Amino acid sequence: MHKILLAAVVCSAVASSAFAQTHPTIGVGSRSSVIAAPTHTVSYKDRTQYDFDAEEVEGTVVQPDVDLITGRMKAHHQSLVRPRGSFQPELLQSVESL
Repeated sequence: MHKILLAAVVCSAVASSAFAQTHPTIGVGSRSSVIAAPTHTVSYKDRTQYDFDAEEVEGTVVQPDVDLITGRMKAHHQSLVRPRGSFQPELLQSVESL
């Protein structure tokens, strides 16, 4: 476990130092193949203003030509459980069994 951790630390140290290197520029009389610094640059204005007042936009509201179906209606069924109106027959049977 310690060897794996040590290898990960060494690899990350090597990789991070490679990203920190700068690109050398071509010197006078140098014949080696080194990377030259880019010569073109991009510049932007500080503020860009768009004028839409000259153009008039006209249009209409477009709606679909179909009916909207909201979903299935919930079915209404009668309950299959019917409450008892009276418990007298059960009371009489329990009294007779005594």
